[in-house]
Amino acid sequence: MTRFVFVTGGVVSSVGKGVCVGSIGKILKSRGMTVSLLKL
Repeated sequence: MTRFVFVTGGVVSSVGKGVCVGSIGKILKSRGMTVSLLKL
């Protein structure tokens, strides 16, 4: 089953959002899930 996580916001910098998404991805990957990141 495919699941999506969206991180949005105007206040947080692009670098901050990237770090946040990277951290979430690493946690999910450590739990055995396949993770793909896409920045729009």
